[in-house]
Amino acid sequence: MKKIHWKILNAALWIEIVLSYFLPFRVTNDFQYQVGFPISFISVYDTKPSINPFMSMHFNPLGFVLDVVVIYLLITGLIKLYQKKRTP
Repeated sequence: MKKIHWKILNAALWIEIVLSYFLPFRVTNDFQYQVGFPISFISVYDTKPSINPFMSMHFNPLGFVLDVVVIYLLITGLIKLYQKKRTP
């Protein structure tokens, strides 16, 4: 089993957080907005303004962890591909 590269994992975590701000939301059922790439991990429900915003949100930690793992694997794959192309 290989070691976890903590710097790459940290970068994957921050990339996921930044992507959630810049990628467009998905609207489902005309009242639910979903955030996350490639798996949605935050759902925000369109409710009355008088309700607490935290009561209208749902955070899916499993979706967040899976997103970070997918980005981590993508980054490590790109690093290995770059190193393979670089060495003759």
